[in-house]
Amino acid sequence: MRRPIRAVLAASAFALVLSVASEASADETDNFSCRARLSRDSLAILDSWVNARIQGVLTRVNRRAAGRADEASVIRELQKAVGGSVPDPLTLVPHSRFERWIDGQSQIDRCHLSFSETIYGARPYNQPWLYPFLGRTVFVADSLLLAGRVVGVDKINHFVREGLSNWRAVNGRGESIAQVLGRELDPALTGWRWTEYGLKGMSLTGVLSYADVAAGYSGFRFWEDLLQFGREQSLVAYDTALGQFVQVRDFTFAAYVTDAWDEAVNYSAFHPTIGREVAAALRERGMTMPVRDCRPLSDLPDARLYVNPSCLVQ
Repeated sequence: MRRPIRAVLAASAFALVLSVASEASADETDNFSCRARLSRDSLAILDSWVNARIQGVLTRVNRRAAGRADEASVIRELQKAVGGSVPDPLTLVPHSRFERWIDGQSQIDRCHLSFSETIYGARPYNQPWLYPFLGRTVFVADSLLLAGRVVGVDKINHFVREGLSNWRAVNGRGESIAQVLGRELDPALTGWRWTEYGLKGMSLTGVLSYADVAAGYSGFRFWEDLLQFGREQSLVAYDTALGQFVQVRDFTFAAYVTDAWDEAVNYSAFHPTIGREVAAALRERGMTMPVRDCRPLSDLPDARLYVNPSCLVQ
C-alpha cells in the first residue's frame, strides 16, 4: 500500500477514535445563541429524577437488610442508581443514565440548534471524518434553563460522572479537589490525556471549557453530600429509632448549579483558529464574550479551580 494511502487511512482511523471520545464527554454548548430561546425552567423535573433514585435505593436497601443495612451497601447502591452509565448503542461509549433520561423527556424545554446555527458553525466541525483536514471535531449539546441559569445538557453528565470521579479521587486515593482539578487544567497534559487540554477539550475540539470543570466541581460537592452521612449538609442519614437509612433533605440542583456552568459567562478558551471564528459569529449576533461581567464568579467557593482566570478578581 502506498504511503499516502496509508496516511489517509491512519488519519481516518484517528478521526473515528476521536469522534468516539467526543461522544463520551467532549460536547460543547452554545449558550450565546440559546439565551433568548428558553422560557421554562427544568429545575423541578430534574430534581425529581434525582430524589426518586435516592428514595428508591433507600427503600430497597432498608427492605433487603431488615434493619441491618450498612453504610457501604447504601453508598454502593447510590453510586449505581444516580451515577450509573449506559453504553451508547452505536459506539458503546458510556453516558450517564440521567443524561439519557433527559434526552427522552419531551416536556423539558430545550434549545436545539443545527450545527450551522451555532457559534462553531463556520466550518463542518461536526463531521468527524473531516478531522484530518479541519484539525478538530466539535459536537454541540442542547441547552436548558436550570435554576435560572442557561446550561448545556452536557453539564449534567459532568455533574454526575465527572463529579463522582472527582469524589472517588478525593475519598479513594486521598487527593485534594485542588489536585484533581489542577490536573484537569494542567496545560502540560495535552494530546491523548483525558483532561481539558487533552481529549476532553483543546486537543480534540479546540475548546477548553472552564464551565465543564465547574460542573464537575459542583458534582463533587453533591457526591460529598450524598455519600457522606452525618454531616450538616448530608442528604442521607441513619435513623436509629427506625433502624433505617432515611433521606433527611430533598436534593435540588439549585444548591449546586452556578453561573460558572454557563459558557457565556464563565467563557471558554479557544485554539486561535476557532477562537477567531467564534469571535466573528458573536459580532454577527451583536454579542460579547462574556455576555456580562464575569468578575462576580470570583466570589464562588474555590473559584480559582474552575473559573476562567480572566474573570478572577486579583
